[in-house]
Amino acid sequence: MFFFICVMSGMFVLLRGSLGHLLGIERLDIDLIPIVLIYIIGNNQELRAGCLAFCMGILTDILAPSQLGLFAFVYSAIILGMYRCRQFLDFNNIKTSALFVALFILAKWAFLLIVLRLFPAGHYMPSISLVSVLVSAAITGLLAPPLFYVLDRAGGREGLGYDQEKPPALV
Repeated sequence: MFFFICVMSGMFVLLRGSLGHLLGIERLDIDLIPIVLIYIIGNNQELRAGCLAFCMGILTDILAPSQLGLFAFVYSAIILGMYRCRQFLDFNNIKTSALFVALFILAKWAFLLIVLRLFPAGHYMPSISLVSVLVSAAITGLLAPPLFYVLDRAGGREGLGYDQEKPPALV
């Protein structure tokens, strides 16, 4: 299952710009990577989530016109922060997880803008507005529950959501 998630995430990063252009949503940052990362954290696989975040960040850095390591740092830092919040928050609730996906997008852009202001990396400065970031966070957060369901079904679960247990089997 994790291999499938890695391949799906890599394909998304590679095709992201083309998909955005095809759908006419270049200004929005609809990102499936935070959905996958929060899903993996919700399944108690923080090390895998950290490794996937770093790898997808490096792949994004290679394809984006930015400083190498910027997205790898941002994705890894956010995952580390969410891992630290895990003891206080319930990642097993699908509604909370969807909210964290939206917060991941907001944190990603906040980190990117802060890092790019502190350490200017050439002439690259993203041209995205606050409204675009908020709309992107809302859309990505709304996409999370259906994608969690698909990932649950692909992993052999019943797709009941995180906060529900399977009913006991009858003998």
